[in-house]
Amino acid sequence: MRDKIIIKGAREHNLKNISLEIPRDKMTVFTGLSGSGKSSLAFDTIFAEGQRRYIESLSAYARQFLGKLDKPDVDEIEGLSPAISIDQKSHSANPRSTVATITEIYDYLRVLFARVGTPFCPTCGKQIKKMTNEEIVDTIILMTDRNAIGKNLLILAPAVIGRKGEYYQMLYDFLNAGFREARIDGELHNLRERIELSRYKQHTIELVIDRIPHGLDFTQKDNRLRLAEAVESALKYGNHIVTVITDKESSLSAKFTCPQDGFSFPEIEPRLFSFNSPYGACPACHGLGTEDIWSEKICPACLGKRLRGESLSVLIKNKNIASVAALSISEAHAFFDSLSLQKNERFKEIAEVPLREIKNRLKFMIDVGLEYLTLDRKAGTLSGGESQRIRLASQIGSRLVGTLYILDEPTIGLHQRDNAKLIKTLHDLRDLGNTIIVVEHDEETIRASDYLVDFGPGAGVHGGKIVAQGPIPEIFGKSSKQKSLTLEYLRGTEFIEVPKKRRKVSRDHGFDKDHHDPQRSRMGQEYLKIRGASANNLKNIDVEIPLRRMTAVTGVSGSGKSSLVYDVLYKTLANKWNGATYKAGEHKAMIGTEYINRIINIDQSPIGRTPRSNPATYVGAWTFIRDLFAATEDARVRGYKPGRFSFNVPGGRCEKRPRQGQFSDEIRSRRARSRPRRPSPRSSSGATRSRRGAGSRRSLATRARSSGRARSARGPRRSPRGSRGT
Repeated sequence: MRDKIIIKGAREHNLKNISLEIPRDKMTVFTGLSGSGKSSLAFDTIFAEGQRRYIESLSAYARQFLGKLDKPDVDEIEGLSPAISIDQKSHSANPRSTVATITEIYDYLRVLFARVGTPFCPTCGKQIKKMTNEEIVDTIILMTDRNAIGKNLLILAPAVIGRKGEYYQMLYDFLNAGFREARIDGELHNLRERIELSRYKQHTIELVIDRIPHGLDFTQKDNRLRLAEAVESALKYGNHIVTVITDKESSLSAKFTCPQDGFSFPEIEPRLFSFNSPYGACPACHGLGTEDIWSEKICPACLGKRLRGESLSVLIKNKNIASVAALSISEAHAFFDSLSLQKNERFKEIAEVPLREIKNRLKFMIDVGLEYLTLDRKAGTLSGGESQRIRLASQIGSRLVGTLYILDEPTIGLHQRDNAKLIKTLHDLRDLGNTIIVVEHDEETIRASDYLVDFGPGAGVHGGKIVAQGPIPEIFGKSSKQKSLTLEYLRGTEFIEVPKKRRKVSRDHGFDKDHHDPQRSRMGQEYLKIRGASANNLKNIDVEIPLRRMTAVTGVSGSGKSSLVYDVLYKTLANKWNGATYKAGEHKAMIGTEYINRIINIDQSPIGRTPRSNPATYVGAWTFIRDLFAATEDARVRGYKPGRFSFNVPGGRCEKRPRQGQFSDEIRSRRARSRPRRPSPRSSSGATRSRRGAGSRRSLATRARSSGRARSARGPRRSPRGSRGT
């Protein structure tokens, strides 16, 4: 029992009541034709049941927010571990998600830069160091001398910056300390008056330390002493920061302020380097890096780096955090290796933990063949295979033990050269004490597994059965009596023959001499020519693609295939013929576009844009199906039009749950929360019932009166049956 996962009577989708035993702490591969039932067992049965059991183990309070999961159509599953699914569907399309954020590398980067980064002035470029109290006083005096409008000098102490809370006690303590005013969220308030702040909103509270008249002579000892005392008090209550308001507002810090031009850094903390926080994000694009969420035009303020100037002015080894994020994973690993060799003992002590976590995660991604990706690559641009391998690397980093991992074809999009890296990663995950189930077609991965389960014999209604199963490599032996099409190919008894004779392709790519047009060849009309392509890692290449032919673009992962085909070719032609506004990959010229009038990109994105989409609506077949039903005799007698057979419009759709035909988890949980509770024993008393009845009658009368007023405003309306005597 403990060394097996036992499945009895699985009937989900096309599965034919199958029973199976899977070894624990091993790597099992599910093989077979597409549609034969592999994913139905792996994801819709095993993983779904593991997820359901986990939710059922939680408290009733927690379950009401998660909703109820239906039990898969299976009689029994024994020996099931906590399950984690790593499929190809769940990568984020959020424009803020990057490779660094989804692997948590960026979190450690922010900590690293906040703790050991060196700030430089964004204005003059000089290194900023801590200012003494005397230097702050001198800077303020210089600012008052430049005050052109003659405004009084106001000294503030920022006690709270962007924090949630009511702060009633803090304001009361300030009043008892002798202070009279505070600027709260940009407005001045008298501390003797009642100040109510929202508990769940962020607030900035700045204590008014002193008001100094304009024109005061600071060369006099008393005046300078007054300013020095105000600065000292502001630094005490303002967390080493003093805000100065003359004709402009500036912040000076006892920690980091530029003595050259008075530029003062905000508090250097991890949120300063987050483009998801208003304290770190570029104020122009709000951390998107583009002009708006629908545009690909680079933000002119931050040049696509997403962060404000102060964040980009903190450097480690002459690189800011955006420059580090722009490195490829292999380059970043080398960069952090060099940081580990620093001789500064203080640097080593502070940076040890974040450096270790960053390097481990980078190493895991290199192991799964993703060393070519940059850390700032948007998650939405990753292929399904790349996204899956990133999550796989994250799981290895979590070092979980006793877990069931289910993967969906992790080798998709991976060059054969990198297969060995991925397989080693899966073996490492298994050797930690985990069970792995892989749905796969790749031969190398199949042979590297410990146990094989082959589904078939066909697809759809012709599949759903287990045609072969057993340990590897014993099942491949000729002595094994099990037979299946997959095993025949793996044993070498079946193979695909290489054609003895192939089509002859002429220099101008013509196959048929009868239809060959020499004039077109001489004019260069047989090619789509790309000149000087240099997008991403392309090295100013020239490419000629024959028209009206099927062309394959191959190469190792990260060699530039997608950069050429998608970033350069597709985006350029989509802008020209489809009315798109992509930022096309860099290239000098594209010749031959006049012979193309449309371009279609078929990628791994899921079809349909709403939960109501299905294959019939996506390909347009549902329109003709509705027309067919509308043309039947019964439909004509009832006056039904094609819209009557649409689940998107009233009259055709189910009105109980419009358009979808089923209740979502959110609706289920909402209904569960709104379901009336069983009356308590006290409510059975006559007094309670009479009070409830009186309240109900009063409520009914109130509703009747308000309803009558509403009707009188709209005019008379016919009363419903049975309401005449109300």
